[in-house]
Amino acid sequence: MRLLLLPLLAIALPALADVRIDDLTAKRSDWETYRFPLLVGESPAISKINTFLHSRELAALPGRFSKSPFERVQPKDGEIWGVNSLDYQVVGQGPGYLSLNIDGEYTGAYTSQGSRSYNFDLASGRPIGLPQLLSPEGVLRVQGELQKQRVKRLDDFLATLPPAKAGDAEKLSDDEQWLEDQRAMYSQCVSTRRDASLDYDSLQLGSDSLTLIGETCANHASRALDDLGEFGNSLGYQALSADLSPYGRCLLLEKRSDCALPANSTAQGVYRGTLGRYPITLVIEQPYADHSLSASYFYDKYATQIELGGEFQQDSLTLHENGEPPARFELAFQADGSLIGTWQQGDKPALAVKLTP
Repeated sequence: MRLLLLPLLAIALPALADVRIDDLTAKRSDWETYRFPLLVGESPAISKINTFLHSRELAALPGRFSKSPFERVQPKDGEIWGVNSLDYQVVGQGPGYLSLNIDGEYTGAYTSQGSRSYNFDLASGRPIGLPQLLSPEGVLRVQGELQKQRVKRLDDFLATLPPAKAGDAEKLSDDEQWLEDQRAMYSQCVSTRRDASLDYDSLQLGSDSLTLIGETCANHASRALDDLGEFGNSLGYQALSADLSPYGRCLLLEKRSDCALPANSTAQGVYRGTLGRYPITLVIEQPYADHSLSASYFYDKYATQIELGGEFQQDSLTLHENGEPPARFELAFQADGSLIGTWQQGDKPALAVKLTP
């Protein structure tokens, strides 16, 4: 199957007055098509946004490919495993932020579709999430409100189902068994959503409101039972006024472009510097509520992604590779958001690491 790499296409988006986006596109077949955003500009912030998106979605650094930007994630010739298609949409943009979705189809043990939301501070190029936009008290208030709304949605749906059938389950018809399985799935979901945090919700930023999207109640095996799908809730910025952090108020209500994202507000983002004498790029892709995180880094000379797992605390990071012997980063956050520490493989001497966001 021959790969056709199409030219870059500039998008005319009136809403993006200060941000121009080009398309990276490719086509392998009628159903294997790829379209990916490339922000255009010379600023460090634009470079960081492109690097973050390429690392997270394409396992690559921007512009560092042989034949196609998608060559590291698409299926190999004659195979189906990998990223079968990609597309994106701009959700919203203000003077200080950009919000977009990357949609894709992936084949591993089975084929599935997924969507990931990304929100960036345009002044710094760093990713932003709900903890940066809301105060800690605001996060808890919004979380409690959405817990109630989502539980009510489930309770209302369960109330529409016919009464449960009593008696031997083996005597149920296929339709009756389907209803009982659906009832059991949503009843279990009620108990988990009642106390669910927003840590794994997707965040989208529109012009006047934000949307939080919680995952479905169904796993892959029970997807056919799921009539409700994802749990999306939109909240207007004016209604959130009392819940916003100073940064969130500047960004979303005052709609300014000079909002200062605090240096220590999130570990997520792109860091550049040196490992020993080697220039590297570290991308902290996703911190999780249990203090684990996913990350990757590149020796700039070779631009090959090396995946990392790890743990983070308020002031430090521990990252580890999967190779033999295993290598570890031990890094500490500085007041300006930079990272300083060491990288060590096995019993070899430790090398100094210095990285700036």
